[in-house]
Amino acid sequence: MDNLTWDDEVTLIALGERVEDDLGQQKMTEIETMVCCCERPVSRQEFYTAGQSGIQVVKILIIHPYEYSGENEVIFEGKRLRVVKAYRINQEELELTCSEKLGDKNGKKD
Repeated sequence: MDNLTWDDEVTLIALGERVEDDLGQQKMTEIETMVCCCERPVSRQEFYTAGQSGIQVVKILIIHPYEYSGENEVIFEGKRLRVVKAYRINQEELELTCSEKLGDKNGKKD
């Protein structure tokens, strides 16, 4: 992965503790961690392969493996995305394949 620039930022979303809201409903808090990343273009092959499984890959982000703890969601460029696959490229790079979450509007949960 030559010529990568770590100019972008992505927010990793992890689940925190279970809390009760004002209405007495149980919900999970979220822990947000912002890290530097590189965006890699989605190849035609990746796009069509994912499409055959009903997934629309919208972003491929490269982060450092030591910053990732298995988070299933990220926020990138104001959009909330689901991590479809995490692939370790080498000791310094981890590739996150991300799709848009269905039912989300403007990056916010319904």
